[in-house]
Amino acid sequence: MGESLNDLRNYLASLPQGKIDDVAELERQLASCWAQLAGSGEGGMAGYKLSTRTEEMDWNPPLLTFTIERHGAAALGSKYAELQSWTVDVDSGSAQPQSGRRRLVSPLSPRVDVKPIADEIAVLILAGKEDSRLKWYGHAKVRILIGRIFPAGSAVKQTLTGRRKRFKGALTERLEKVGWRVAAVNTFVTD
Repeated sequence: MGESLNDLRNYLASLPQGKIDDVAELERQLASCWAQLAGSGEGGMAGYKLSTRTEEMDWNPPLLTFTIERHGAAALGSKYAELQSWTVDVDSGSAQPQSGRRRLVSPLSPRVDVKPIADEIAVLILAGKEDSRLKWYGHAKVRILIGRIFPAGSAVKQTLTGRRKRFKGALTERLEKVGWRVAAVNTFVTD
């Protein structure tokens, strides 16, 4: 049977004030009564997520503070996990999160230098060359098939969006210098 908030209060009363190094029993008790704390469900937090994941557990009566790594963004492809700091007031029976920090949990994709790619595509356009990454409409209008340069799934969404945006900026800069202009999304024209 789960502990009550009173059991947690009694357990904490037996601990010295300050940093708590051995957190296993405290995590178990806190997890067991988590749902009884007002505000404990904010941000999708649930008691079972506390086990073996708390960091920087500190007891300063009546406040228990800790940090926990949350993986919601990482589960959606991000290389970062959110770090939530929680303050539990055992007197009032409330829990309140503060977020804002994040931690790298897997290696970042290598940065892609888009300038050489933009140079290559610009040379093809200026020469009027056929290429699987270009769709020509006559000799003065060309659409860049961006998905063939940076395919969907080649990086997480935010990284892919950033690469495509940097590439378009670099290509636009090169083409505008020689009389081409943007006509529509990924499409350039010249006179």
